[in-house]
Amino acid sequence: MTFRRSRIALIVAAAAVPAAALFAAPVQDVSPSQARLKADVTYLASDEREGRGPGTKGLDAAADYIAASFKESGLKPAEGADGYFQNFELPGERGLGDNPTLVLKAGESSLKGEPKSTFMPLALGGPVDLKDIPVVFAGYGITAKDEDLKLDYDDYAGLDVKGKAVLIIRREPQQGQDDSRFGGKQNTSYAAFTHKLANAVKHGAKAIVMVNDDFTTKKDGKDELMEFSDAGGNANASIGFVMVTREFANGLMKAAGQPSLSELEALIDADLKPQSRVLENATLDATVAIEKKALKVKNVIGVLEGQGPHAEETIVVGGHYDHLGYGGFGSLKPGDKSIHNGADDNASGTATVLELARRLAARKDPLPRRVVFMGFSAEERGLIGSAYYTNHPLYPLKNTVAMLNLDMVGRLNDSRDLTVFGTGTSPGLDKLVEALATDQEIKAKQVVGTQGEFFASDHASFYMKDIPVVFFFTGTHPEYHRPADDTDLINFEGMKRIADVSELLLLDLAQRPERPKFVKLGRGPAMASASRGSGVYLGSRPSYADVPEGGGVKLDGVNDDSPAAKGGMKAGDVVVKFAGKDVKDIDGYMAAMSGHKPGETIEIVVRRDGKDVALKITLGTRARD
Repeated sequence: MTFRRSRIALIVAAAAVPAAALFAAPVQDVSPSQARLKADVTYLASDEREGRGPGTKGLDAAADYIAASFKESGLKPAEGADGYFQNFELPGERGLGDNPTLVLKAGESSLKGEPKSTFMPLALGGPVDLKDIPVVFAGYGITAKDEDLKLDYDDYAGLDVKGKAVLIIRREPQQGQDDSRFGGKQNTSYAAFTHKLANAVKHGAKAIVMVNDDFTTKKDGKDELMEFSDAGGNANASIGFVMVTREFANGLMKAAGQPSLSELEALIDADLKPQSRVLENATLDATVAIEKKALKVKNVIGVLEGQGPHAEETIVVGGHYDHLGYGGFGSLKPGDKSIHNGADDNASGTATVLELARRLAARKDPLPRRVVFMGFSAEERGLIGSAYYTNHPLYPLKNTVAMLNLDMVGRLNDSRDLTVFGTGTSPGLDKLVEALATDQEIKAKQVVGTQGEFFASDHASFYMKDIPVVFFFTGTHPEYHRPADDTDLINFEGMKRIADVSELLLLDLAQRPERPKFVKLGRGPAMASASRGSGVYLGSRPSYADVPEGGGVKLDGVNDDSPAAKGGMKAGDVVVKFAGKDVKDIDGYMAAMSGHKPGETIEIVVRRDGKDVALKITLGTRARD
């Protein structure tokens, strides 16, 4: 790439960095760079890669491709790695065991379910072996005390469900109505499976039996059961969760002398008053076995060694290469088993990492600092790959001076808006990024603080270890987490511009005389959110990968200046009690939290270094859009 000398002078003045670091950048022709980026994205996002989901051969092929590219560029394997791979396992990958059973009974009637025909266990629930437990109808399974939506709706009000199975309806009342109190036609967070599950756990239910809602069934013209993993998974689930057909559930309602589900839904929609009720003499028998099969996955790591007095200092450049496979958990098109190719998310970021590796490795003179290039796996499962690296670093974190993360950089819009997180984590990064972006005619929209999407990608794992970070992101779009995220929608010219900015940023970080200083961020302005719901804010970050033996919820960390941090909660703590209630799993943790209000001071007990520590925490208010 070429720069006018006057522009270089502007960059140097604005960022106060050595001019040599910028003049040394290699000239890159546009066409070859874009061609390389396109070739990488095309390979990674092809149907043959199977959406790069954990457990697919396509994900392993993508890892091999990245490793081969690192090797071809001249990068070395990291010491302590398995070649170019850092292997780890995803714990608790769940599969449905053999011969699940479900029997609903009322009076003299006994309805035996047929797996995949009239009922289907969901991975969101746990294994069960239940006999003759009472069944109650709990509407939509929603408790919505929401000032923003002016809602005071509770399907559990006056209903004793402790030790029972709750029959609930999918989604939420007044589906498809523009004037719905539940946010119009767009679902709120109260429709989420996680809300229904946490609410059932909170009220002491032993199992959930869910049916499709009447509006969606009539609109689609079918009443389909979800697949086992469509609603997501939960390695710590404490209650069962099964889905049944409406016809099967209506058989129970009729046998129990109750109105049909459609009639009850119509009553709820009419005045938004719950129609929950005990189903006299109705019981459930169920057996569901859940198999846990660990999946072997890997981070891909290539190393460009430095030379000189700062050679043992490390800069990390990374992006996750996994995606959603054939849909299921994480997909925004539930029930669609098409390949989710993830061209933007995150073949685009992975391809940019490969391009940066080629460029920096091709330089004649070694850089003063080591640059480690990483393709992270299992990001879509909760930043697991990057968290694994920061908990098992191949290079000391105390000498890791910065991390650049590239996630979804393939859809630069016509205005060339590039969202940039993390520049406040080191003095001067904001001015440097602004100048470099301006030179590429990119508008750097820098986000202040750690609110919203800051923690939604792999740089967060490094930030939590007190390492300066920068995260480049071109934003979400209608194809995000859907099968339509394909290569033909990628802006390769825009990717090339972002690669140019990234290259110069890395050169500055590698060549500056002093290592970047780390600054902890406070919570910034609220980011836009697709969901609405509980206003309670704690600021703890539960681990989805590390499940403690004996129950509880382990914390990967706590947000800066959050109620959790102010109350003394720390990374590594295992939450075992919340306001006097035992916490067995993440659902129980969520359920316990939802029962409280901002400003309330409660006691949280954490297990730390083998001892229980009681902490007083004043709950905060969740920032809203």
